[in-house]
Amino acid sequence: MKLTLNLHSLMRAIEIMEPERSGKFTLELHETHIDKITAELEKGKDVELKDVEIESGLLSYKGRHVTLYIKANGTSARFHVSDCSTLQGMRASGRFERYVVTNNTSGEFLVDTSYGEKKARLKVCQNCLRKLNYKGCNTTTNITSIVQSFNMAEFFATYSSFFPHMPSRRAETAESGYSDDWSKISSHYRVEKNFECEECKVNMRSNRALLHVHHVNGVKSDNRPSNLRALCIDCHSKQPMHEHMALSHRERQTINDLRKQQGLLDDLGEWQELFDYSDPGVHGVLHACRQAYLKLPEINYFVEDSFGGLAARLELAWPKHKFGIAISMNDIEDANSNGWQVVGINDFLENYKSQAYNLRH
Repeated sequence: MKLTLNLHSLMRAIEIMEPERSGKFTLELHETHIDKITAELEKGKDVELKDVEIESGLLSYKGRHVTLYIKANGTSARFHVSDCSTLQGMRASGRFERYVVTNNTSGEFLVDTSYGEKKARLKVCQNCLRKLNYKGCNTTTNITSIVQSFNMAEFFATYSSFFPHMPSRRAETAESGYSDDWSKISSHYRVEKNFECEECKVNMRSNRALLHVHHVNGVKSDNRPSNLRALCIDCHSKQPMHEHMALSHRERQTINDLRKQQGLLDDLGEWQELFDYSDPGVHGVLHACRQAYLKLPEINYFVEDSFGGLAARLELAWPKHKFGIAISMNDIEDANSNGWQVVGINDFLENYKSQAYNLRH
């Protein structure tokens, strides 16, 4: 059996260690198989609508973030990305079309035509985008332009904190084009920058694996110092052409914990600063809050229990009103049990007018 190894991640892990801690490593190889569900969703899996779960208004299948469409509708089909009014109507009327779920980020869908199956680029459902207030489409942005420029990989990355399994992006994340000495160059560059993100200024010395070196012009072999920037993984994901970089909830929390410890989240006085530092999954909430002229919330807020310990972590919080937004259901339940009113993004967006009224008084 021919075995092909990609040791890029291993080398990245080794290079960020202190030189004096580097030593000999034992590499154990285990044969693994592609997860069956992942493989099925990459291709597209036939399901019944009742099998699709709802997570914070988003569509989920066995813990994976998915999109859904009706294959029989051919090239005129619209694909769904949230539990919008259209899907709710289908569910209520008991419609049993042949639904397909997928987390393929190519933007192409396998549909039925009079000539047989073919791949086609479909348009996203506008009702789905309105449900999520995606990119502020209900308030500040022309929804037509959002539909036309909709990028599947960017959408999945935006809501990556809500799901334990990341979508399959093998083609998009393939590492290529780096020079042979890239590991040494990137390691030295981070040392020169004192392990500090050149964008948000967070120091990543204690979590060096989450500090990347970015090529400004996108050419991975161009290692001139003027073309390099040390960026935390959060800031790196927000660079042009990096919309596909999906961060886990834990990674985003780690970055914001360090920012909080280092005082970088103190006294944020502009809406844009909140967009820059918050989880992209709550940006729909921020758009709605700004449109409603609410006071700026705090981000990465810790709710304490009666003993002064950490009870819950909120993405957005209005401490005066003991009101907040959280992604984790555990955080929502724990905060509510400690005297707060905390909801998820879907609950807030569905009732944001009444919530906004309460937060103004």
